[in-house]
Order: sequence, then structure tokens, then C-alpha cells
Amino acid sequence: MDYNHIGNFFEKLKQTLFKNEEYYDVVSATITNHIASPIDTKSIKIKGSVIYIQGSPILRNEVLIHKTGILNDLGAMLPSKKFIDIR
Repeated sequence: MDYNHIGNFFEKLKQTLFKNEEYYDVVSATITNHIASPIDTKSIKIKGSVIYIQGSPILRNEVLIHKTGILNDLGAMLPSKKFIDIR
């Protein structure tokens, strides 16, 4: 019995998961460059083209103050993924 189709499925799944991890790392690094405190990838959620930040209200407000700069930098760094909002 041939199980290559299952192996191909898991290979595609692995590539998709690693691509998503790269997005989280780039978003975290870009936000950290704009604000005073570092932000962990666990406090970032990406749904579609919107980035959700979980954390203290002070952290979220600081991110929202620098929102346009962060979105512009992300657009330059990740041209294949368009982010339109940070919440």
C-alpha cells in the first residue's frame, strides 16, 4: 500500500506552520523596534490580515501609537503578507 500522499500532506502542513512562525517572529521584532519594551510572540495573534496584541493596556496603547510605522515596516519586510490593522 502506498502512503506517499500522507507524507506529502504532512510536508505541506509543516511548511505552512514554519511560514506562520516566521510571520510571528518578524511581527514581534518589528513591534519591539518601535516600542520601548520587548513583546513576546505568544502575545501576538494573527487572523487574516489583522494583528491582535494581548498584554497590558499600556503595552497595547504604545503599540497603537506607533501603528502606522509598524504597518509600513511590516509591508516593506513582508510584501507577500499584507497587514491592514493592529488591535
